[in-house]
Amino acid sequence: MLKLLMKGMYYYHLFQHRHNEQLQQDCLCAELKMKLKVKATYHYSKALELVSKMQTLPL
Repeated sequence: MLKLLMKGMYYYHLFQHRHNEQLQQDCLCAELKMKLKVKATYHYSKALELVSKMQTLPL
């Protein structure tokens, strides 16, 4: 059950990462681009953290 919840959280953070990167590419304002880059980096690091936690969980 815990692994299923973590997998859901992983997909949420991965989706947010990709969404923020897409918004960043379409953005014209440099200040907003930087904010979106920070958000995308945060969600990517959370996704990686969840992957590493899922790999250490027992079946």
